[in-house]
Amino acid sequence: MPSISLVIAAYNEATTLRPVFDRCLAVLQECSEDYEIIILDDASTDETGAIAENIREGHPEVVHVRSHATNRGIAVTFEELYDAATKEYIFDVPADGEYPPEVLPQILPLLDKYSIVVCNRTFKKYTAYRRLVSHLYRVLPRVLFGVELYDPGSTKCRSKAIVEEITITSKGVFAEAERLIRAARRGHRIGKVDITPARRLAGDPQGAKLRNVVQAAVDLCCLWLRLIVLRQKP
Repeated sequence: MPSISLVIAAYNEATTLRPVFDRCLAVLQECSEDYEIIILDDASTDETGAIAENIREGHPEVVHVRSHATNRGIAVTFEELYDAATKEYIFDVPADGEYPPEVLPQILPLLDKYSIVVCNRTFKKYTAYRRLVSHLYRVLPRVLFGVELYDPGSTKCRSKAIVEEITITSKGVFAEAERLIRAARRGHRIGKVDITPARRLAGDPQGAKLRNVVQAAVDLCCLWLRLIVLRQKP
């Protein structure tokens, strides 16, 4: 059984944080003897922070809580969570209830073969605009870098060593895809498990906001120039 850091990003998810935590804890107790859960509250304006602290008080031996004084966004939040993780593998689970933590038993056997396992969503209830953004997010890395990322915006399990080994230059949500691209071009193998996402019960998705899409496009172009045109080390 590998050691696992399960990290939870939370922003205005007071209604879902505790049930998501309870599900995560139950899965970890089944799958690992050495685990931790790290919750980061990204300056929520509801009771998310108080609920996170209450969870920590009930499980001080395995739960760690962090918070931001001002909202920093999902990209910064997850990077901070990855840095804070101390176990062999990092499994990220947003607090909105969309992604099933119960997929972890399917992921663990694949970690002998893959350094990163992506949870590939079998369907998405998206608007036409979000569907287009999601399609480009999947297709462009394959075309420009020759790397299949499956579902880079989804939850993943990756080794802590990859986080420590790879330096990310992206400033926004493209950071997740950049890490996968760099890892693949260094010879790490990326696997997937198919999941059926649930309906998001809380939170406000930010990934497809225009400013984030523009930043992702800039980050993608910069990475392409570095790795493909200038042939820098991934």
